[in-house]
Amino acid sequence: MPYGVYLSASGAHAQSHRMKMLSNNLANVDTPGFKPQETILQARFAELIEEGDVPSGLGGADDIGGGVTIQKAQTEFALGPMKTTGRETDFAIQDPHSFFVLQSPEGERILTRAGDFRFDTQGILVDQSGQLVLGNDGKSIQLNPNLSYAVNAEGRISQGENVWELMLGKPKSMGDVSHLGGNQFKPLADFDLVPRGERKVVAGMLEQSAVSPTSAMMELIETSRVYEANVRMIQNQDSVMGTLIGRVLK
Repeated sequence: MPYGVYLSASGAHAQSHRMKMLSNNLANVDTPGFKPQETILQARFAELIEEGDVPSGLGGADDIGGGVTIQKAQTEFALGPMKTTGRETDFAIQDPHSFFVLQSPEGERILTRAGDFRFDTQGILVDQSGQLVLGNDGKSIQLNPNLSYAVNAEGRISQGENVWELMLGKPKSMGDVSHLGGNQFKPLADFDLVPRGERKVVAGMLEQSAVSPTSAMMELIETSRVYEANVRMIQNQDSVMGTLIGRVLK
């Protein structure tokens, strides 16, 4: 394969990957607590330089580069806009580095910024997909569904003399969090519990998606044009190569 075609194909592949990431961000513009992901592209050396067969800086063809590589996507954890819902079991965290803690049906802990919770028919607090919302004691929150309850400051729920406190996890590093898709994340290491007095939880509100539709759409248009430019370069180089081969065979 001609080197120019290889470089253009590498660029087209990278931009195709970026378009998928941007499309996923746009698809979640209405998902509560969603955090957009950003595609990271990195220029790479030519293969001979990467393998150490040729040093860089000689001014030869190898210094042109080896196209681009796709690095692990990064999640932007900036706060999304807050929306007042008036529902007592809707919660929002006004701290970009803390998460509610859920328990999956398999017993694994999951982090989320989406606080659109509800009590099921048994009085157990769950998220919209039915996963358990954990309290600070590491257990599910269950009250008597036939009795009234109150939602207090810092994410506390009381019923009579019983008080439950939503578990808030704070990773030691945001790099210890892996995106599971949608508005859920997997902790890759142990996390700290947010102590009392620092729990910035507000009831009756929801954090909206942090995706800016306008910015994401502009990036998608830009990426689409760069992708098309790489494809045209492949077509042009293929046409030139075909013409040269045709002349040689005459």
